[in-house]
Parts: sequence; structure tokens; C-alpha cells
Amino acid sequence: MTTAPATAATPISPAPLSLVQDAAHGISFEHPSTWILWQPNDHNPINDGPLIYLTTEALLPECAVAPFATPHPPDAQGRACDWPLASIAPNGVLVTWLTTRLLEPLPTAGESVAVNATHGRLEIERPGGCAAIGADETLVILVPIGQPTPLSNIAMVACLHGPDLATGEAQVRAMLASTRVGP
Repeated sequence: MTTAPATAATPISPAPLSLVQDAAHGISFEHPSTWILWQPNDHNPINDGPLIYLTTEALLPECAVAPFATPHPPDAQGRACDWPLASIAPNGVLVTWLTTRLLEPLPTAGESVAVNATHGRLEIERPGGCAAIGADETLVILVPIGQPTPLSNIAMVACLHGPDLATGEAQVRAMLASTRVGP
């Protein structure tokens, strides 16, 4: 009996991920269609707090609502919630756009990446603050606004869970490159 010679299988590349254009609170960006936009519950304006959640996960109703729903009021401390989910699933992504309330100097540490038609500094920690929800990686950037003044009060924090951190990180970087803050 003869057998056919073994041949290398041609890898099948995944279909390109479709992108969605979204905007809220003066921040516009493109993101994978698999990410869902959620509206954080209100926070007291004297506090810093979340403006937008983008995630592959269902969020806790006490923390966020669908984009056009009325958000719940802040808690007694003037906050919406510490974390909008208890834990992040494998290959899950949670992106939080937030206000720091006060203008802060832009960091000089971290990798230079395109954001808001200029460059900001992306800091990557493993696991970083997102370890609180079981993430393996935390990406943080303070978005440059009002150039040439090197200050900002808009930040992005992304929590990524493996095993495929490279894909999640590439998607966050692409979203950042498409981000525009302001009119």
C-alpha cells in the first residue's frame, strides 16, 4: 500500500476583522466590530471617571448601560464603579476611556504611538492594574490634546487577557491610531 507524500498544509489566514466607527464624549475612533460600546454609569464631575467602555464582555449593570440608555447615578462616593466586570475571559479586551478631571503633564516614558493626529506615550505593564480582573496586560496612554500644550485630561486604559495578547494589543494600537479628541 502506498501513501501520498506528506505536504505542508497551507495556513488559512483569518478573515480581516471588520471595523466600526464610534464616537462619544468628543472622542471618535475605529474599533473591531466584536467590541461592544457601553456607557458607564454617571460619576460626580468633581471626580475622575470613565467616559466610554469598549469590551468583548458583558458588563455589570450596576456599572454600565447600553449606549443610548440612561446611566445610573453615581454611588455615595461619586463614582460609577471600580471595575465594570468581575473577571475577563480568555482573549478578552476591556478598554476604558476616562477623564482624569484635571489636566496632567504628558508622560515622557513609554513607547511613542500615534494618537489624536500626534504622538503619545503608551505604557505597557504585565499584568499591571488590570490584574484585578484577571488580565495579563495593561496598556495606558494619556492622550495629547490642545497641542502645543503638553497636557491632557483624557486617558485610555486597556486590559487584555491571553493567550493571544498580540492580537488584542494590535487592535488597541489600531484604535489609538484612529482616535480623535474634540470637534
